[in-house]
Amino acid sequence: MKCEISSRKILPAIRRALVMELVKASKKQNEIARMLKVTPAAVTQYVKGKRAKTSLTKDETKKVSKIAEYCLKNGNIDEDKICGLCDQMRERLV
Repeated sequence: MKCEISSRKILPAIRRALVMELVKASKKQNEIARMLKVTPAAVTQYVKGKRAKTSLTKDETKKVSKIAEYCLKNGNIDEDKICGLCDQMRERLV
């Protein structure tokens, strides 16, 4: 199934990149967890590099930056943009 690879490899990579962008913007881990709808412990693992081993391309990284900007402005994620990026990454990885 297409969403199985997404949930195991792609979504964690996107979340890790988002967490790192939001940390750079001086957001606290509890705030980041709330925005991304994950636990604070998951945020800590993303920061420490214990989750998500899939790398993003430069284009994918730019898209994550735009999603992070949206998060900072609106306080939550744009799920449609996450799904679009996930589809793009799945095409590259499968």
